[in-house]
Amino acid sequence: MFAPCFNSEDAVTSMNLKPSLARLKRKIAAFSDTRGAVSVEFVLWVPVFVLILAITVDATILFKTQANLWTVARDAGRQRSTGLYSNSQAEDYAAGQFASWGITGTATASQTNDTVTMQISVPVAAVTPFRIVNAFTDGNIIAVVTQRKEPQ
Repeated sequence: MFAPCFNSEDAVTSMNLKPSLARLKRKIAAFSDTRGAVSVEFVLWVPVFVLILAITVDATILFKTQANLWTVARDAGRQRSTGLYSNSQAEDYAAGQFASWGITGTATASQTNDTVTMQISVPVAAVTPFRIVNAFTDGNIIAVVTQRKEPQ
């Protein structure tokens, strides 16, 4: 069958590689020092986590503001639908409510024969503390409530 063949040149070559491999292993071992690796990973990941936290805070404040604006629009619309407020009084009431939060916006009350509509609009930039959401939108947070007029 097949007999293993032995070439003397192969033996010489493999003996010469052993010192080269040993040097290569020493060089690789010099770069495999793991001291400080955790610090480097921490420094690389902290900005990512801070960005995620800032986006979460901005989004939470936007949703909370929208809910508050809807509540104010509902209250002002209710006062208008019962006849307690005129359109201008309902607008002033709504503007006073969100002005007390330190933000500016617009409030508009309108009326048809049997419905009252209250719309409140606030710029997103006036609400978000980190202004990260402003990179995605420069619009407004809008709350619109329509109610039927109550009989007098």
